[in-house]
Amino acid sequence: MFDSVHNFWIQFNDPLEGRVNFMYLDQKGWVSTGIGNKIDETAEADSAPSPAERDKSLAEAREFHWLLDSDNSDATADQVAADWDNVKGHLDLAAQGHNAFKPLTQLHLDNDEIDRNVFVKLDQMESVLLSQSEFSDFANWPANAQLATLSMCWALGPTLKGFPMFRTAVANHDWNGAADQCHFTPDEGTIQIRNKLDRENFQLAQLVADQGQPVDQIAVQLSDVFDVQGALLTLGSKPGPGRQDGADGPTTQAAVRAFQTANGLDPNGRFDDPDTLSALSSQLAGAGFNVVSA
Repeated sequence: MFDSVHNFWIQFNDPLEGRVNFMYLDQKGWVSTGIGNKIDETAEADSAPSPAERDKSLAEAREFHWLLDSDNSDATADQVAADWDNVKGHLDLAAQGHNAFKPLTQLHLDNDEIDRNVFVKLDQMESVLLSQSEFSDFANWPANAQLATLSMCWALGPTLKGFPMFRTAVANHDWNGAADQCHFTPDEGTIQIRNKLDRENFQLAQLVADQGQPVDQIAVQLSDVFDVQGALLTLGSKPGPGRQDGADGPTTQAAVRAFQTANGLDPNGRFDDPDTLSALSSQLAGAGFNVVSA
């Protein structure tokens, strides 16, 4: 993958997955941690593991450097197993979100360990992709197509076997076709946002290819409030709940006003203010992004 994708990866995923330093169950009842790092080899969602699945899951969990909450000392293998079993044993809490599991755990990860494992997983996913014929020239795809494909893999796993039409589209470098075929379910919550981001990034990849733009830079646009929210997140602001939702509500307007004030602009809170868009564009370009228009 291009350096631009690698360097942007945590910024891209953090607002979607959140940064959780303990074990919890995701929406499908799989033990996870970090920034959406699944550490669960149970085949069926919302199910107890077989002994073999549990053993494989614990082996993955023990690849992390876990610390005891009580004194920050290194956790033992048995303590890692105890946390994993305790979390997995509460499938009834999965729908309540990660905070429901904090009282059930005694271990945590520090931020450096979270980041380390994010990039380990990212590199592993790329290796699996490159081993499949449809993705053999992945290294030469536009950065946005790389980003969107890896985003799908982060949520679904790196084989993407359930997406034959998507696989055909990317093999043919039909990025608009990939945009039409990248949607996955359940289309709710942060998955809904990820679906929209993936679709937009494939469409941007097509625009980059059609216009002969540099393929190694991540292209961005500022065409609507969803894009402006993404730009603010990329530049360190947090509109709304800290993620893109496409709603021009009071929290987004407050984030826009904060950006405008910090940059000596009229703090009118309008996401489509020309001076604000110009300042956002300039700062995105300075951060290595390719600001494009249709």
